Amino acid sequence: MRNALRSRAVVVAGLAAALTAGALLSAPGAGAAGNVLGPKQPAKGSPVKIGLITDGKTEGTDNSIETPVAEATVEWLNQYRNGVGGHPIDLVICVTNGDPAKAGDCANQMIQQKVAAVVFGSNRNFANSWTPLHDAGIPVFSFASGYPAALADPTSTFVFGPGSASLFSLNIGAAKNAKPKAKKVTVVAIDVPAATDTWKTVAPPVFKEARLDLELVPVAAGTADMTPQMQRVVSGNPKGVVFVLGNDSFCIAAFNGLRTAGFDGTVTAIPQCFSDATRTAVPTDFLDGIQVAATAPIDNPKDPSIKQYYAVLDKFGASDVDKSRITGISMFQGLGGLNIATQNLKGEATPAAIIAAARAMPWSVVPGTGGLHARCNGKAQPNNPAVCMNGSLAATLDASGKAKTYTVVNDTEIPA
Repeated sequence: MRNALRSRAVVVAGLAAALTAGALLSAPGAGAAGNVLGPKQPAKGSPVKIGLITDGKTEGTDNSIETPVAEATVEWLNQYRNGVGGHPIDLVICVTNGDPAKAGDCANQMIQQKVAAVVFGSNRNFANSWTPLHDAGIPVFSFASGYPAALADPTSTFVFGPGSASLFSLNIGAAKNAKPKAKKVTVVAIDVPAATDTWKTVAPPVFKEARLDLELVPVAAGTADMTPQMQRVVSGNPKGVVFVLGNDSFCIAAFNGLRTAGFDGTVTAIPQCFSDATRTAVPTDFLDGIQVAATAPIDNPKDPSIKQYYAVLDKFGASDVDKSRITGISMFQGLGGLNIATQNLKGEATPAAIIAAARAMPWSVVPGTGGLHARCNGKAQPNNPAVCMNGSLAATLDASGKAKTYTVVNDTEIPA
């Protein structure tokens, strides 16, 4: 059985320490259960066009749930959370199907339709969509991005998730607290730029400073049997750390390949790896002990922010969405980020006004995150000024493939 299973308590403590530099906070609650949607605050101004670019369904990946989640979330924001600075959102949706050309075409459509801002869902070809929008001065909101130029943008890009910093801390902490200490981290990533760019550019010097070898193993989307690739991974890193980065079907193949190859080290992953499909397809002895730097307490239906997410889907026509998938709640968080960033917007909701409001926003709770805060003034992560959040959630999975507990980590107030 993997080392992570034998030393779970030590590893969890180490992960939390790495992420927090010693500061652990208790997850805060939200509003009363009887008013889970919040008080009604309908947007009554002139409608504003907001774009949504999503991959939807692609070869090997199905993120089509982002559209119904987005539509339900917009209804909630318009009726209960004042839309965009008092303006009801008119959602303009463009689906790329993972095609680079379509990703660029979607951006051009948004420009032609004169949207005031664009929210990104899953986007394999982030740069193809982001670059035309950025050049046109249209703000982009997203819960995640692995594209270095977007993360480094101090003007019109707003990322409402902790991004790569939490993933670096996750893996460095796991390596240092393994018994014995691991010397190498292998990243098994779906082979698309949005997943691999950060590990080619930003990550290597961070891991070198931590005195850890870093190996990137890209695997094509839709690869159903990864046993050959995972055998090579295990041969080169038999007792180290393997970090899996992809959607649930990708991760299922990676996890089962590692198990077949007899991996005896520590497994880490992103929340997008885990859904009911994962819990069915991967044996419990392998799921038990996997470490995750989480962005939502998705496995805790009693958490107020998850209750709210469920209530939004149920009330506004998306009750049949697979609520176990982090992909859906990430869309909820991205649109929620746009909402909290523009609460102080005054007057017409132009791109420039939205950018100004977002840069001046107060430190605010992001919906669906279990109490994590954001502020988009470039100070959350100075090396990545587009990132609006410094906190995350630390979790370790049980044999059912669900997090036993979540701890809010490093959610310290970002100065004005």
